[in-house]
Amino acid sequence: MQRKISYQMLGTALLLFIQGYLVGRIVDVRISPSRSIDIVVDDRMPVPTVQIDGIRNGYLGGELIGEVRFFLADTQVFAGSGGVFHVLADDFLRNEVRVIVPAGMQYVASRNGKKYYPVFSAAGERIVPKNRVYFRTAAEAQRAGYVP
Repeated sequence: MQRKISYQMLGTALLLFIQGYLVGRIVDVRISPSRSIDIVVDDRMPVPTVQIDGIRNGYLGGELIGEVRFFLADTQVFAGSGGVFHVLADDFLRNEVRVIVPAGMQYVASRNGKKYYPVFSAAGERIVPKNRVYFRTAAEAQRAGYVP
């Protein structure tokens, strides 16, 4: 009678072989009793560190460790007792993008959109800088296929 070897049996045999090999390779490491380990208190000054724990309810919280100065935008952050601080996260979360509008351009559109807007309108300012297309006049934007 002929027996077929399944992939599962072959995989199990290979796994047992590898396991046996690895167990045989384990080296017994012993620390001699004559060695002693001395534990010494580290009394050096702490490294100045700003530890930011995160933002909760609109406040940035964390801890100032050591002699460190921490500025958030133009305002220095002072810690309370234990070095803990909580400050409004508005300055921390502000995303400021500066876009230079070419001279004489009055309208802007997105390469991916269908509408054009005045350059300094709220909608115009939201267009990602790399997708901006500028026009001198509304008629020029309409000839390019954009609508108001």
